[in-house]
Amino acid sequence: MKVGSDSVLLGSLISFNKPKYVLDIGTGTGILAFMAEQRTNAKIIALDIEEDAFEQCKENIRFNNKQNKIEVFHKSFQDYYKSTEIKFDHIICNPPYFENSYKSVFQKRNIARHNNTLIPEELFKGVADILSDKGIFSVIISVDNYEKFMQLSFQYKILRFNKINIFPKNGKKAHRFILEFSKEKKKQLAGNISIREHDTNKYTEHYKEITKEFYLNLI
Repeated sequence: MKVGSDSVLLGSLISFNKPKYVLDIGTGTGILAFMAEQRTNAKIIALDIEEDAFEQCKENIRFNNKQNKIEVFHKSFQDYYKSTEIKFDHIICNPPYFENSYKSVFQKRNIARHNNTLIPEELFKGVADILSDKGIFSVIISVDNYEKFMQLSFQYKILRFNKINIFPKNGKKAHRFILEFSKEKKKQLAGNISIREHDTNKYTEHYKEITKEFYLNLI
């Protein structure tokens, strides 16, 4: 799975608050782990269950000499949270979106795009277990999953304090939400961002401003 605007937006808009430990669930190439490393002084732990993604992330860490800042494990989140003793100040995740939908013939793409390997209930259960008392959980989801995530947030007592509506183009309906949760009560935040202009299909000035620290060239 290549780098997409979902991960770039999530990594750009996360409400980091000087975390000591950050967990990136389903890291893929490691984009969110690297963005967290760029924006914080934290120790970053990255997880991926898919072997090629794990190897790619490990290679990227080595190539960028970030071995002292980012550590990647070839491990499921379920196995990791049950064994770790770390309480994370921030947990980030760009999770699989598609539940019970048409599957690709390519198993690696299925793992990345479908939630069979990590259903929302298991995600929230694990986050509730290893998130610190003042920690933040940041996630980007499809609009179809919003009600499910809100139900689980109440069930596991992790309160939503931020919601950013993501529009693919000006004038279109939102297709993604960035949501942030915490165990402690926080001031409610909200926002909107359109990725592309409706007429020209070029990136909006707002998108370019938000993400400019992470692109070498964005037209």
